[in-house]
Amino acid sequence: MSHVYERAFYHFVWATFNRAPLLQGPLERHAYALIRQQCTKHGAILHALGGTEDHVHLLVTVPRTLSVSDFIESVKGVPSRVLNRTHGNGEQVFRWQGGYGFLTVSNSNVSAVVGYIANQKQHHAEGSLWHSAEKTTGEP
Repeated sequence: MSHVYERAFYHFVWATFNRAPLLQGPLERHAYALIRQQCTKHGAILHALGGTEDHVHLLVTVPRTLSVSDFIESVKGVPSRVLNRTHGNGEQVFRWQGGYGFLTVSNSNVSAVVGYIANQKQHHAEGSLWHSAEKTTGEP
């Protein structure tokens, strides 16, 4: 009998369009709830979710049967459509940037990344950023 063991941790980062400071108050809470719902829908294990008013960090384990690109397309796309429908009054009020960044995280670093994501607002206020973890695209 063959068995497959897989445990990969993906740290995703993506931003609002033009880095608009949209993720605040009720819109932020609703966006995060929708992201959590998409993770659950796809059977992903959500380890951490956080960010600032203009970008999101997500640490997840994606099921091996789902491609990373299909997963993140859903996690970004569905919340964007729902937020526009519920907060837009017929106008597009919410939009993500086109790209995203992601890094794989070793098992030994998961707790450090969870802490980093949980304290995003503090890290940005203090300037104590992990620059490699803040990239939202393939920028240098």
